[in-house]
Amino acid sequence: MLFGQGDMGEARAFKDILNSYMMALGQEGNPEQAGIGYVFHNWEGKEVASLASLVGINTNNWAELLAFVEGLLLCRKLEAKCLDIEGDSAIVVNALRKGSMPNWKLNTFLSKAMDLCKGFERFTVNHIYREGNKRVDELANLGADGIKLLSMPT
Repeated sequence: MLFGQGDMGEARAFKDILNSYMMALGQEGNPEQAGIGYVFHNWEGKEVASLASLVGINTNNWAELLAFVEGLLLCRKLEAKCLDIEGDSAIVVNALRKGSMPNWKLNTFLSKAMDLCKGFERFTVNHIYREGNKRVDELANLGADGIKLLSMPT
């Protein structure tokens, strides 16, 4: 688990985030060195957590799902109640809505992701165009370049 190395004391310091916005992006190219990134915003639109990480050679859809799973694991640690997710991959957003991927090899991974979605008071997944996802795109590119970043408020 990429996110599991963080200090839980920091996570508990802002567990009162009720509405989070997670935006996930897999690096372009199919397949190539993939980086993931995500950003959490609180209900006021303030960035409260972000991640950039290298995840190795794989497809962009796999990387997008991995970012989604890693973000959901953080939500569980933060005891988030409501989650609105925005992603710029129409394939992954549609798969999360329908519960199946066009690429059958990713359906097991998608099933794990869907299991993590259970238990939120409100859970939405929406498509956002790449132009509206610049911060996450920047983080995914840093991850693909081998730069690992993790920010959480103190």
